[in-house]
Amino acid sequence: QDHQDYPLWVCPNRRIYLESYSPVAQQAKDFLIAIANPVTRPRHIHEYKITSYSLYAASSLGLRFEDILSGLNRLSKNELHDSLINFIHDKTEKAGKVRIVLRRNSYFVESPNKKMLEELLKIEGVADARKPGETEFLVHSDDQRKVAIQGTKDGGMGQMEAMGLKGDMKEDEEENEGSNKPKLDRRVYSFEIMQGKVEQVKEAAKDRDFPTLEEYDYQNDKTTPNLNMNLRAFAQIRPYQERCLAKMFGFGRARSGIIVLPCGAGKTLVGITAAQTIGKSTLVVATTDVAVNQWKKQFEHWTTINDNGEKRVIMFSREHKRAWDTSKAVIVIASYHMLGHGGQREKEAEKIMQLIRKHEWGLIILDEVHVAAAKTFRRCVSETYSRCKLGLTATLVREDKMVDDLHYLVGPKLYEANWLDLQDQGYIACVQCIEVKCRMDPLFYKEYLMQKSMRRRQLLYEMNPSKFNVCEYLIRYHEARGDKILVFSDNRFTLETYARTLLNKFFIHGDTSHTERLVTLDRFQRDDKLNTLFISKIGDNSIDLPDVNVIIQISSHFAARRQEAQRLGRILRPKPVSSSRFNAFFYTLVSSDTTEVKYATKRQRFLVDQGYAYRIVRDEDLIGTDPKKHGLQLSTPAKKASILAKIRAADEMAALEEEEEVGLDRTKQTRRRKGGGKRWGSFGRNVRRRAGNASDMSGGSGMAYRPNNAPRFFRDHIMRNARN
Repeated sequence: QDHQDYPLWVCPNRRIYLESYSPVAQQAKDFLIAIANPVTRPRHIHEYKITSYSLYAASSLGLRFEDILSGLNRLSKNELHDSLINFIHDKTEKAGKVRIVLRRNSYFVESPNKKMLEELLKIEGVADARKPGETEFLVHSDDQRKVAIQGTKDGGMGQMEAMGLKGDMKEDEEENEGSNKPKLDRRVYSFEIMQGKVEQVKEAAKDRDFPTLEEYDYQNDKTTPNLNMNLRAFAQIRPYQERCLAKMFGFGRARSGIIVLPCGAGKTLVGITAAQTIGKSTLVVATTDVAVNQWKKQFEHWTTINDNGEKRVIMFSREHKRAWDTSKAVIVIASYHMLGHGGQREKEAEKIMQLIRKHEWGLIILDEVHVAAAKTFRRCVSETYSRCKLGLTATLVREDKMVDDLHYLVGPKLYEANWLDLQDQGYIACVQCIEVKCRMDPLFYKEYLMQKSMRRRQLLYEMNPSKFNVCEYLIRYHEARGDKILVFSDNRFTLETYARTLLNKFFIHGDTSHTERLVTLDRFQRDDKLNTLFISKIGDNSIDLPDVNVIIQISSHFAARRQEAQRLGRILRPKPVSSSRFNAFFYTLVSSDTTEVKYATKRQRFLVDQGYAYRIVRDEDLIGTDPKKHGLQLSTPAKKASILAKIRAADEMAALEEEEEVGLDRTKQTRRRKGGGKRWGSFGRNVRRRAGNASDMSGGSGMAYRPNNAPRFFRDHIMRNARN
């Protein structure tokens, strides 16, 4: 009769299935997010999996083996299998029991288990790092204070409440005071280690299955300058943001880790609130210069950081290289490629980097933290001295399987939100995902089948006339509704052909200057007459365009799940209530019977696992079988043939996708003779090394021999190219 009070099915293979329609589903979700990783979360049944990393994250939040078993038994319909119980016991026996705490400018290794510290000191790398002269353990009480978070009611919820458990540890103690149960032992044992050997201790302990946790006792840090900054009165923290912060600041300390929230759900405000709570110097690392500028504006919007006239928010980018007073607390915002560049820098940039390396940062915020797993950008974490790290992302996935490295570089996953829950509560937009199957034009499909070059085949299905007609039709339809539209293309040749040659629309890509990007994006937001913008993959991350409610994707990066979710995130900002269920639209245009179909299916897996469903429509459902009725541009054989001729005449490199924005270092550099001689050459900001053809250097790119028997329109097209 009471089956609805037990919403979980816990399987021996560590899979857990949740009935999301249960009355206690929300409590169960909070608990499962703390101990397991979500696999798929559609509308009614959610699937989770308990893993070694998820139990490590649970232990880092203070959950004991007994707490995990108690929670599962309380919510599960079935009895727990012995193999599952043994797995949880083995993985939590050591995890979360050893912490490296920065307290009063000294590092301590502490644990409530004295025998565990004794075993840890038998490891050579740990014993060598112990402060000379110490032989006894320090003993003190574990002071577990609740941190008051600004912008929340009554200082925010407690850590145990955020994990769906009844009360917090202090409340449990109060309940035990009047009972015969023995009081919990809150003694903590510790020993001090040398400051320069923290990484050595972490590595040595990790090799012996002693995963260590990093915590920062910022409230007792009297040696680091304080950052006088408060949230403004209108800054209100949402319930799911409270849960994030409660887990980060559990028991009065700042805990390093990763927070996963959908795009548009307020990750930036979570990071700003964390910086305000710690109140020390903060380094923010973003993906692009545009994102750096947006972080600065958000700090000034949400906080009182610059109200006293001092400019304490400093940008470090290609155009901003200003030094600061190291005796005062500041906020520095830089991009990954500015910090992660390993070559020679210009003089001003090197001076700023020296300041960043020497500065003692209370907090480092890594925006789009999945980027930090790349080998190039590990320098952003390893070359800076930080006391606490916070990673923010919407998509904790990478196709190269390097996400697990983030647990070591940054910390465990602290919280991951449910996208559909936030959508139902109105915190993010309600998006309809639509995949439009576009028939390949016979002329293009014949060329596609004959081509052996994968790059040219890619160009042919991207420039498919049916796809172009659907794109033009959707732009007309949504512009007539007054919508704001972003059209994405990874391929620059496709982007420029759609935007400039055919539709005469604005576009920006990787070679667009930083100033021009900001001007174009600002005009796109403010000008009611500019409702469509074509953009390359530089718009995938950290572009804040709250009024955009339509995405049209005409080309993408193969089967990249993260890119699909990031592009959807550009329209997830809360929108006004619509007369229909949906107030935002995400279109993916796919050429039928090509390899693009396979890539599109794989790309959608992440969003499907979040509970989104794709509606499949055909191009004829939108524009019919005769595009001429709608006055679409590519509705005649002559115009289709002209596009095909342009593809045939295009350089092989035209089919290459644009490089990742975070993978470029655009700082001006110089080359010197071996041995440090005089400079003999320099390179501009936008110069990069890449493969190419000799025709590009000779000026022959895009030219071809003119066949005498070619159609008139084809000969005219080639002659125009030659004259240009």
